[in-house]
Amino acid sequence: MKLVVDASVVAKWIIPGEPWEDEANNLKGAIVSGRVEAYAPTLLTYELASVLLKAVRKGVLKPGDGIEALKAVGSLGISLAPVLWEEVAEVFEVVISTSLTIYDAAYLWLSKKLDAPLVTADEKLCKKSGRVAKIISLQDLKI
Repeated sequence: MKLVVDASVVAKWIIPGEPWEDEANNLKGAIVSGRVEAYAPTLLTYELASVLLKAVRKGVLKPGDGIEALKAVGSLGISLAPVLWEEVAEVFEVVISTSLTIYDAAYLWLSKKLDAPLVTADEKLCKKSGRVAKIISLQDLKI
């Protein structure tokens, strides 16, 4: 099985007490075991770092834990895909057709490009995705 994952899913592997934490951890186990091929645009690294920084500033995570988590996520087996200059116009077209942010549109665009469902915990993204690509809410994911 091939899936695209976004930062809302990956953050649940790190930040304790998040909704759908069990579903997220089941997905992580499937990725680590090789039962699921996971992909994300390279912007995942920045989005995840931003989410973890917010958690550190709120006192939910210690700074060292955030640093270690970022290093650990890199070894879990998520294949990062760059968005090339030739492709960024396609991402922009997704934004125009869905009213999503450019960041959310990049995940949806990659999902379409790879013909792999996007898994997200972002309900707004689920609602606004339109018919661009298949999208699965983390809470509905069956692994």
